[in-house]
Amino acid sequence: MTALVAAVVLLAGGAPAHAGTAGGSGPEWRGTPVRLEPLAEPLRLAGAGRSWSLRYLSTSWNGGRAVVGGTLSLPSGRPPSGGWPVVSFGHGFNGVADACAPSRTGPSPWERAAQEALIAAGYAVAVTDYEGLGTPGPSPGIHGRSEAYNMIDIVRAAHVIAPVSRSWASAGYSMGGHAALFAGALAHRYAPALRHTGTIAMAPITQWGVQLAGPAFRDPGAQVPFTVLYSGRTLALTDPGFRPADWFTPAGLELVDLAGRACVAEMLQAVAGHGNGEVLKDPAAAADVFARALADDEVIVSRYPRPVYIAHGVADDGVPIALSELTARQLSGAGSDVTFVPVPGADHITLLPMIAARVTGWAGLLFG
Repeated sequence: MTALVAAVVLLAGGAPAHAGTAGGSGPEWRGTPVRLEPLAEPLRLAGAGRSWSLRYLSTSWNGGRAVVGGTLSLPSGRPPSGGWPVVSFGHGFNGVADACAPSRTGPSPWERAAQEALIAAGYAVAVTDYEGLGTPGPSPGIHGRSEAYNMIDIVRAAHVIAPVSRSWASAGYSMGGHAALFAGALAHRYAPALRHTGTIAMAPITQWGVQLAGPAFRDPGAQVPFTVLYSGRTLALTDPGFRPADWFTPAGLELVDLAGRACVAEMLQAVAGHGNGEVLKDPAAAADVFARALADDEVIVSRYPRPVYIAHGVADDGVPIALSELTARQLSGAGSDVTFVPVPGADHITLLPMIAARVTGWAGLLFG
């Protein structure tokens, strides 16, 4: 295994078509590791055994190849027969700059609670950075298919690196919940040789059209959502007809530029006190443009092949629980096996520590 990993790492992005076939169909380069190193001690999950920072090949938002970063953590001890079952964990949005990648910063304290609970329960935890974070090229930001491909291909990479099972589940928080749902819809086609067992979405960000129809994005006097500035930057990449200067004021363009360098905590400070009308030339018209651009990134409403758990805090003011309720109803109406779990007293930050034990229980049901 060590020799194999060393050979793969030496490929450094120039992987031949025959490399990295674990769990694959279609292009055989998907999931090929191109760099591997031990995970720095401050970034390690408590209770984890061997842990790595890695880079691997995945499908880009534009259909080409992308080098994506991430981490892989194994439980301590000997793996079970068949290898450690894998949870591919989608992290919440923290910006589009390289410095915001969780393989560099470590998980947030609330995400750490869920990930360490999974490690303690005997699951390998793979966390993609998503395309463009900490690796060459820009981030596409919200892009459901890219998010899903990155989550799936890190499981392929894990098979080259470690003794893990072909059984895996997608789990994620906030934007990562959006990613996990996309992975749940696409996994059976994108990686049929892997056994996707189901999805756990925690406070997922969904229903872009519903959100953008509300006053938070359209009222000129309302505090501008920080996500608007990131969208102003990433849509310039993914939507060829979008020009930030058409929609943002000079002050807004300065904030769009800052969004390319600043993680969320800094952006929240930068936008404090700025209204939509200061940042956008016509907030309502801009919201319509954003909604059209994000239409393809609405959660796929279809019959998911495997069960779905959606948990959301009742006290979540940042991402209202009504959005997840609507998503759960839509998926259930399409024939999916959906369990919706409202969590009284939980907001967008406290949800994960409050349900960490339940997350491992749901994982047990999915892998059972």
